[in-house]
Amino acid sequence: MPTAPSTTPQQIQVNVTLEQEQLNNFLGPVNGALGGLPVAERNQDYFLIYEGAGGTGPEIIDETAIFITYLVDSKGNVSKPSEDYDSLYNLIQNFEVGKNVIIRNDIASAINNQIGGKQKITGIGRQLPLLYSQTGSSAGANVDFLDFNNLTNQEGTPRMEGWLNRGIYDPTDNNFNTVTNYNNPPISSPNPIVANFDPVAGTYTVISSGVGDIQSVFFQVTVGFRIAAAAGVQNRNASIRIKRDSTVIGEKEYTIPGNNTSQAQTYNFESDPLTVGQLSPFFTSGNPVYTVEIQFDDANDCTADFINFKIINQSPQPSNPIVSPNYWENNSGNNLWITASSNLSINYGNVQNSQNVLDSIESGFNFSPVITPFTPQPGDRIRFEYNKSTDYTIYEVIEPSGAVDGLLKLRLNTLIPSGVNLNNFIIHRVDSTDPVYVIINVPKQNLVSNSNQFKGVLLPEYPTKELKNNLDNILLNLKEKGILPNEN
Repeated sequence: MPTAPSTTPQQIQVNVTLEQEQLNNFLGPVNGALGGLPVAERNQDYFLIYEGAGGTGPEIIDETAIFITYLVDSKGNVSKPSEDYDSLYNLIQNFEVGKNVIIRNDIASAINNQIGGKQKITGIGRQLPLLYSQTGSSAGANVDFLDFNNLTNQEGTPRMEGWLNRGIYDPTDNNFNTVTNYNNPPISSPNPIVANFDPVAGTYTVISSGVGDIQSVFFQVTVGFRIAAAAGVQNRNASIRIKRDSTVIGEKEYTIPGNNTSQAQTYNFESDPLTVGQLSPFFTSGNPVYTVEIQFDDANDCTADFINFKIINQSPQPSNPIVSPNYWENNSGNNLWITASSNLSINYGNVQNSQNVLDSIESGFNFSPVITPFTPQPGDRIRFEYNKSTDYTIYEVIEPSGAVDGLLKLRLNTLIPSGVNLNNFIIHRVDSTDPVYVIINVPKQNLVSNSNQFKGVLLPEYPTKELKNNLDNILLNLKEKGILPNEN
């Protein structure tokens, strides 16, 4: 793989002004983040009313998001920062990232008081995940592939590949029966111009008019068989088959070991799946429908768990392929640049289909589904593992179209230590154009289950004389109007 651009301390200093401007334009000023000179503090003419607070994880570790309701100026005029450009501009200019804010909670208690007083602002806006593989808090908790949607760009080879997960098979007789009621949505889906899933019916339907030059695909079924909790049951036989309409195109038999205990036992045949290759003549006429069927020689003793129906390894490969590790390269920790793999770079500008991550996530992780295109910008953040010490700011982006080797490259604010699992990551953004909350650098108290216990005002650290003189009267007026609570 070509080496990412080298970066020397001298080059960093030369680019400080440009990067400071890029970050300021995107996030609002982040003075000092890039080694810039200190500036004189500016008196602020506005304060904020907030109602509600929440944690910022798992995108941001151990910080608090305070939900903004109104922006108020020194004359008592009230506005919503999202309503027009001026109010948004006033919010960002008066509550700068990296500066302090004074928080007063008007429904104070012992368990929510930790956010009170002077706190540092780390972001303003809505959190937007752009791309993630992380499924938990351990260094090795990540998925083994990334999936992307590319439903609007029909150039190149469309994807027929997809994955139906955890179908249900509840046999009532010893005949072949169709597997149905897979998880919805699927872990990954084909491009709808060539094929589609029906998770309830358990079908994969090919749209022959869209297949074009695709020459072959492979169908694969993996199953975990289970013998019920009954001692002394002998070996049982099971069969899996894949059908195209009414024609069997592949079949395999398995022997399930006898259960000599009183506990139910599962036998996982994922290491020996049924895999069937199909050439284009099989699906270029009509719109064939593919299903999975299972049969037991004794339906009273057997059932099937973890039934997965996959369409894999098409030829030629799709234009937005599924991405497997390694996702990033970093030259063994000796470079500020990280370089995306070829398949990850191909998906630049697409939207991640994050369902396979969400299906695998550990309890307590609450990632939102990704809806934002994978187009990282200066000011976005990337974190490896679930570790604050490996959380980085993206300072520069070289898009695939601008790179000699066609690979996406990101320059970070500091070096990544060798040994960090680069396959466990999240890229996320705090979108200041949607200023729903102010993020502060203090953990939210987990004992506070009701975010409405957080109500009050965010005051500037350096108010103007007019705001300082008028503040008490403004607050009293806001309480009379019911904008602020009367509790103190």
